[in-house]
Amino acid sequence: MATLTQPLSLDLSALSARAKVAPTARAAVKLAFVLMSWDEAYRTRRALKGLTAEQLQDVGITRAQAEAEARRPFWRG
Repeated sequence: MATLTQPLSLDLSALSARAKVAPTARAAVKLAFVLMSWDEAYRTRRALKGLTAEQLQDVGITRAQAEAEARRPFWRG
């Protein structure tokens, strides 16, 4: 059973504080963050599909809500 993780957060303040960091490096970090966010959405939505009725009740959502969320594309946050 896959485990759900905490949402990712991106703190670019340390990266932005360094004036010598190339714009392409900043863009690469942002792209990496987007790809990690998409991967997390994909994995958690797949895990949601596999939850039992009792687990869904613990989370506080219905089977219909879980299925609707699982059908959403990974790129839609």
